[in-house]
Amino acid sequence: MEVANFRMIRLGRELRQLSQTGLAKLASVPQATLSRIESGLRPASDAELGKLATALELPLEFFFEPDAPAAAPIFRKRAIRSRTTLDMIQARLNLAVLIGRRVMDAGVEINAPLAFPAVGDVPPDDPGLAASMLRRAWRMPAGRVDDVTALVEAAGGIVLRVDFGTDAASAALVSPLGDSRLWFLINAQETSGDRVRLSMSHEIGHAIMHRWVPNHDERQEEDQAFAFATALTLPRDDFDRRVPPNLTLGQARDLKRVYWISIQAIVLTAHARGLITRARYESLYRQISARGWRHDEPEPVPIEQPTVWPSVLSVHREHHRYTDDDIALIARVTPDVLADLFPENFARRLRLIAGGATSSGNGPRLTVRDAAWDR
Repeated sequence: MEVANFRMIRLGRELRQLSQTGLAKLASVPQATLSRIESGLRPASDAELGKLATALELPLEFFFEPDAPAAAPIFRKRAIRSRTTLDMIQARLNLAVLIGRRVMDAGVEINAPLAFPAVGDVPPDDPGLAASMLRRAWRMPAGRVDDVTALVEAAGGIVLRVDFGTDAASAALVSPLGDSRLWFLINAQETSGDRVRLSMSHEIGHAIMHRWVPNHDERQEEDQAFAFATALTLPRDDFDRRVPPNLTLGQARDLKRVYWISIQAIVLTAHARGLITRARYESLYRQISARGWRHDEPEPVPIEQPTVWPSVLSVHREHHRYTDDDIALIARVTPDVLADLFPENFARRLRLIAGGATSSGNGPRLTVRDAAWDR
């Protein structure tokens, strides 16, 4: 007899931003019983599982997902004060990756021309050297990184644009146990292209420095990842020689046009590398604040778009002739969940209430194979 995965019950609850007490009341299941079920102390009965599925608006198949969700996606958490919000974000990220894995494993293979470094290939505590080594390994030309997302995909990483349910975080890295792929999730609510580029580079830093050797100091990891991101996108041998000691805001704006990285990151990096004085740095930041550029900079940068995930969906829709309902069956969720998590890839459906792309160039190559799944 197949038993429901108790971790998926908790994942569904956190996805819906419900407390145990709230779900217990909504599903008419005693809270003490729900606690024991979520802890794996006893399985849910068929009747209990049916009530929980109805309350969470999820199909029964959702709870029989055999894979355990990744426990700790890596993303910046310091600005998120609410435990409920944090749990919700992590649930959405974990579920998005579970969906991505099932959909991608149902008929599509990817052959990547590049690869992420193996364990020990880069130093975990020297972001500048790690970025320099990665640029050489990926045969990147000097100067600007034209498309960070394309590089990640060329190395076999999967980039998903997912609605995080809040704008409190821009990007995340998920590295599930038993899956050789790295999953980079970009918040679909993010509207700043330069922030997406820096956030993606930040997560690459986590992927190659902290995935295997976490130092258990989140602030230090974040600082190292940011240093890696700026070293990758603002390389010393090119960027440093362009920064004058009396850098002006206009010159920083010109540098943004060159590197497609925010003026704020350019000013911060120039100061961190000793290219401008503390006084100049503070003066520039006062000017940035006075112009209202802290949240709305000039020279907008287009948002990079992933190609692998949309191409996988195109293969399913055009080659396999799958409908979105079919894809939802593969993913073991409802079409509404797909539209909620992936608003750019799946259309929302109206509810009636009573009374009322294939990649090219150096990118990865997709190969179609016969797909099969258990309905």
